[in-house]
Amino acid sequence: MECTRTDLPAVTIAAVRSTVPMSRLTEFYDTAYAQVTAAAGREGWTLAGPAFGWYHRMPTDSVDLTAGFVVDGAALGTWEDVEVSEMPGGAALVLIHTGPYDALADAWERLEKERAELGVEGRGDFWEEYVTDPAPDGDPDLNITRLVLPLSVDA
Repeated sequence: MECTRTDLPAVTIAAVRSTVPMSRLTEFYDTAYAQVTAAAGREGWTLAGPAFGWYHRMPTDSVDLTAGFVVDGAALGTWEDVEVSEMPGGAALVLIHTGPYDALADAWERLEKERAELGVEGRGDFWEEYVTDPAPDGDPDLNITRLVLPLSVDA
């Protein structure tokens, strides 16, 4: 797991945002991705990246979360429960995790340790990009997740 520092471009996303109890996280993700996929089909948008979960602050017993996809061909606005907006770019630390989702906490710890060693501050939000689409009967050790920690403007 190598951590890299990069500059990310701003991207257009189609997503659903909600404050979700941690116990209902999987259900929220499934519903949000289905809503975005349906809206993209109806509106003619192209899904242009993997599914993501954008955490707007550190989770507690609930989480302020946006789930969706980067899209092409979509105007900013709201279609039913799906909002098309811009995910800001900028400096970030990125780490690629290969393995089961239950090991993501360790990967985030590694990324946070790297941030501290570099002496930079996070912006306050962070996200996971689910590069592989895990099959229900697939091998979780093959899941690939891209962890992104945006850095503050001063970083």
